[in-house]
Amino acid sequence: MLKKFPFIPILFGLVIVLGIFGLAAELRAQENPLIKEGDPFPGVVLKTPDEVKDRAYLEISGKENFAIKEIKAKVILVEIMNVYCASCQNLAPIYNKLFARIQSNPDTRKGIKMIGVAAGNNEQEVKIFRDHFQVPYPIIPDKKYIMHAAIGGSPTPFSIIVRRETKGKTALVAGTHLGFDEHHEDLFQQMKRLMSVDLTTIRKKGEKTEGKVLTIKSPFSEEELQTKIKEAFTKADGRLTGFGKILISESRGIYIGMVGKEGQAETHLFAEVVSQRPTCDVCHDIHFIYTFEASGKVLDFIPLQLSKYGNVPWDEADIAKMRNKITGRYIFRPFSFDAQVDAVTSATITSAAIFKGLDKGQVLFEELKKRGLI
Repeated sequence: MLKKFPFIPILFGLVIVLGIFGLAAELRAQENPLIKEGDPFPGVVLKTPDEVKDRAYLEISGKENFAIKEIKAKVILVEIMNVYCASCQNLAPIYNKLFARIQSNPDTRKGIKMIGVAAGNNEQEVKIFRDHFQVPYPIIPDKKYIMHAAIGGSPTPFSIIVRRETKGKTALVAGTHLGFDEHHEDLFQQMKRLMSVDLTTIRKKGEKTEGKVLTIKSPFSEEELQTKIKEAFTKADGRLTGFGKILISESRGIYIGMVGKEGQAETHLFAEVVSQRPTCDVCHDIHFIYTFEASGKVLDFIPLQLSKYGNVPWDEADIAKMRNKITGRYIFRPFSFDAQVDAVTSATITSAAIFKGLDKGQVLFEELKKRGLI
């Protein structure tokens, strides 16, 4: 095999040989520990809002970017949300009441602030959401999921109570709540109490608190995945002459195949199984396969588990629409998501998660180049 194709690196040849007799390594399920009580809140910088009233509320005027710990308050409620998340939409009027409760109390008006961070959303989407639900507190877009990843990649809504040190040098997580919560008065009283709790107490309590770990793994067996990928590799009347898998990381593996056609040179095809957790607390996990050639061009999109509103499975028309959006593009270029153009009807969050998974192809392509596989 190596003599016939001298341009193939030795490592690639070894992978193919291993693949014929068994996979080179097994993937671990993706595990994401969520930020918990006692943890330092991430120092991720966010874009300072354009609205003067928002900057005045947060007391961060004059800065292009800011970190949560710079907000002038002892206690800050950070809501990780998504404008298309049904639970976030239902929570909006409740948090509006919470905001009014905080502002009506002279002890809490300056001491407690609220802010939303919209995972995967842009400024226009946030503006529409705030206008529709009349949200009085700032919501900052997190288009590239940077803050979302820093807190553990949770479903939404995920509410995090942050206790800030007076001079703004330190900020600790003082409490969290995953999912919808209608008890805004209880949350108000909790934050009010935390105004007088010192950081040392929070840190010590956090040492005894066990954090939540989110796990996601493909619902298909390794054998079933191999079968689907081999079928995809050979769907254009090709003949599979080699097959294997390598690990890019503990939770990311790439399948590699050598495919030949009568009278043509063999080609090298690649596939990745993508498992994504949606930014929604009631949505099903998202699983799909995409294949690409050595140039980085996406060849096919194979759904494994995709759902839309009400967790209804995608139909053939939905799959065809997404396949048309993806195939022919190159994984080393950004997969920026535009809900108005790219979303499957009633499946905006799932569609966004697919693009988010494909957007990691840039890192993958560079890694394959570094290893001499492309």
